[in-house]
Amino acid sequence: MTAGGGRRAATIDDVFPGASALAALCRAKDWGATPLGPVERWPQSLKTAVSIVLGSSFPTIVLWGPELVQIYNDGYRLLMGDKHPVGLGQGNRECWPEVWHINEGIYPRVFQGETISFKETMYPLAPRGRVEEHYLTLCYSPVRDESGAVGGVLVTVFDVTQEVRTRIERDRALAEAKAERERVYEVFMQVPASIAVLEGPEHSFTVANPRYLELVGRRDVIGKPVRQALPEVVDQGFPDLLDSVRRSGKPFVAHDALLKLDRRGDGALEDVYLDFVYQPLKDASGSVFGIMAHAVETTEQVLARKRVEELAAERAAMLGQIADAVVTFDGEGRVTFLNDMARALYPELRVGATFAEQQERLALERLDGTPYSAEELPAARARRGERVIDEVWIVRRPGAPPRRIQGSAVPVYGEGGGQLGVVLTARDITEQHRLQKELEHERNRLNDVFQQAPAAIMVTRGPSHVIEAANPLYAHVTGDRPLLGKTVPEAFPDLVDQGFPALYDQVLATREPYVGNEALVRVERFGRMEETYFNFVYQPLIGEDGSAFGVMTHAIEVTDMVRARQQAEQRAAELARLTQALEQSNRELDRFAYVTSHDLKAPLRGIASLAQWIQEDVGEQLSPGSQEHVRLLLGRVHRMEALIDGILAYSRAGRVRESVAPVDTAAVVKEVLDLLAPPEHVRIEVQPGLPTLTAERVPLQQVFMNLLGNAIKYSALARPDPLVRLTFQPAGDAYEFAISDNGPGIAPEYHDRIWGIFQTLEARDKVEGAGIGLSVVKKIIETRGGRVWVESAPGQGATFRFTWPK
Repeated sequence: MTAGGGRRAATIDDVFPGASALAALCRAKDWGATPLGPVERWPQSLKTAVSIVLGSSFPTIVLWGPELVQIYNDGYRLLMGDKHPVGLGQGNRECWPEVWHINEGIYPRVFQGETISFKETMYPLAPRGRVEEHYLTLCYSPVRDESGAVGGVLVTVFDVTQEVRTRIERDRALAEAKAERERVYEVFMQVPASIAVLEGPEHSFTVANPRYLELVGRRDVIGKPVRQALPEVVDQGFPDLLDSVRRSGKPFVAHDALLKLDRRGDGALEDVYLDFVYQPLKDASGSVFGIMAHAVETTEQVLARKRVEELAAERAAMLGQIADAVVTFDGEGRVTFLNDMARALYPELRVGATFAEQQERLALERLDGTPYSAEELPAARARRGERVIDEVWIVRRPGAPPRRIQGSAVPVYGEGGGQLGVVLTARDITEQHRLQKELEHERNRLNDVFQQAPAAIMVTRGPSHVIEAANPLYAHVTGDRPLLGKTVPEAFPDLVDQGFPALYDQVLATREPYVGNEALVRVERFGRMEETYFNFVYQPLIGEDGSAFGVMTHAIEVTDMVRARQQAEQRAAELARLTQALEQSNRELDRFAYVTSHDLKAPLRGIASLAQWIQEDVGEQLSPGSQEHVRLLLGRVHRMEALIDGILAYSRAGRVRESVAPVDTAAVVKEVLDLLAPPEHVRIEVQPGLPTLTAERVPLQQVFMNLLGNAIKYSALARPDPLVRLTFQPAGDAYEFAISDNGPGIAPEYHDRIWGIFQTLEARDKVEGAGIGLSVVKKIIETRGGRVWVESAPGQGATFRFTWPK
């Protein structure tokens, strides 16, 4: 209340209470720019509705006025997606145009005062720009204003899309699984004969259909040898018959054969007459791996030929040996009879018990775990006239594991039509259910292997080659085209003219696999015809009768491998051609270099001889200037000869290779120093223990000759105390050698230039040299897998380093 006694005016915090993100956004919004106008002019009914929306923990929105202006809370914001925050204060039709065709018929009804609810209804919403199916459970409620008329709509929305989709997918999967199980079960149940398969030398049961299990008294025979599963047939000679069929590979046929079976498990043998065949089962090599027993019981026909009295006695005995549990109830619902199987299955059940007492002594549950009431028991429902056929339930007894029971309860009527009572039959299918689950698990595991196999696999069936299955890799390598349910020519029209569909006919007719190795396949993939290569096998699928019922394709694409090999073969051929041409070019270059050096040296030797003759004949008569000219002439002739020899050595450095052998570098260095004959004032230091290499001796000797010769020459010219050092150190799979001197040094800008041919840093009249030695050194070292470099500065000498493989 205000000081004057009036009611306090509502503040913005009162209209938009709370600390939520939407409350804060509402408080900050300019509502005067919306059809609702400023907040202070809002009717109290709208303010109250907004307070309810923002205070609700459920996704809620209020739509006010004819424009249906939206105000919502944080829960509803999650449904808005990218429409938030623009949708706050926006008209509903403008915000949700994609569902206006639904809402335009709802809002008028709500404004008439009607509350409308929908459960798990599909709305095509586009909260992120793209229309998607959303399943919503929502309620439209009218909100009345101060005049009593409806001023707005309050909508509570729950997005149950994920739950609905999950349930739809679950129901579909369960329906498919149930249909598959029922189909297999029906086929198995409807075989009009008793069939079992026995494998191995011990004749162990691997398959037995329900009729066969009925034949042998519902015994657990799977996985057991015949002598253990049916011990009573040993002395009757049946294992010997199985041995004979396995050895001979020929079937055994019997008609009206007498078989004594312990069907009740109490040791009493029952006479059973059978028409049966022991059919050997052979593998692909022709070896017998098992025997199929196919039997039709002819007991009734055999007994029909006996006396009427004997027939009646036999029938009475058979009724007493029913394999299923049988319980009868009278018209008042009391137990009147239990057979032995019923007593074994329901030891708590007693004659005279009512339905209610039965439930007290024997807890029956549905498969979902909910208990039956006394009125819901199968026998009670049958008493009301219902026929309960093959229903499955769970029996729980204290101290024992739960058992899965399958049974039927039917009303029994007298000749006058009145109900006499109820008959309940039941059998324990716990183990059968376990085996079915294991079979389903194995089937699913096999399907996982099929789907994840690292090869393209497809299965077709029948003479028209209808595609039944294809794993993801097969679908991918064929361009993700539709396959299932189509014939091979329909699915692969691009392969028809290439002859591949015809191969399916061949494989199916001959029952022989067809193997393709690096086969060229022109296939359309993703809208483009491609040339591909595949290794594949068309494998016939053989049925129990020995006929081929389908074809399995197993393929691996080898396109990249084939093309890589083709390219490699092309490159190898091109390399061989280039190598041959290079060898021919090298031989021609050697001949050219030899001829050129000989032709160039011949006139030089003539000039040198003439100059020497002049010196010898008139040398003393020549003036000092002429004698200097003759000396220069002889020097340039010798330099020209050295230049020609250097060019020849450079041209041969990378091409001519010698055989490798162990080389003692210490001995090589000693020989080089002997040949160089350095002046006595030059001091040379060699690190002891120079290594032995596996190398070409002469090229290595040339390297040491050039580098040591340059070090001696330049240090002797530059200093009165020349010093040359040779050191080495291991460098991985090579050795690093260093030849240092204390000569004039080399400026850094010339470190790269000195390795070029004909490059010298001094005038040739000042320092004798052709400018080829270092280029020869570089070429020799690099063609042998090493490298060479210089470390030097003016006035600090030079160190030439190189590596040579060990």
